[in-house]
Amino acid sequence: MPKVIVPVKEEILRAAERRKALGASGEIAQFLAELVDLGFEYRLRQLYREFEEGKISLGYFAREMGMSVRDLYGALEQRGLPTSNIEVRPPAG
Repeated sequence: MPKVIVPVKEEILRAAERRKALGASGEIAQFLAELVDLGFEYRLRQLYREFEEGKISLGYFAREMGMSVRDLYGALEQRGLPTSNIEVRPPAG
């Protein structure tokens, strides 16, 4: 099973505060699922920036996310993110 490890300390703290404010202390599975989703989204956005800048390929992006290219393509489309970095602007020099 692939692992995605990301530093989401602030997001985790906000999620914990939301759960506490709602008085939800017994639904730990849902809380953990939310944390996993936050980590996934954070890593996806982080790698997407590199892809968008032309620093990494879609294939590398998919491998880093532990996904197939097809699944990554679907995940990006679902979020409304372009799946081609062909129109990358040249680096400022």
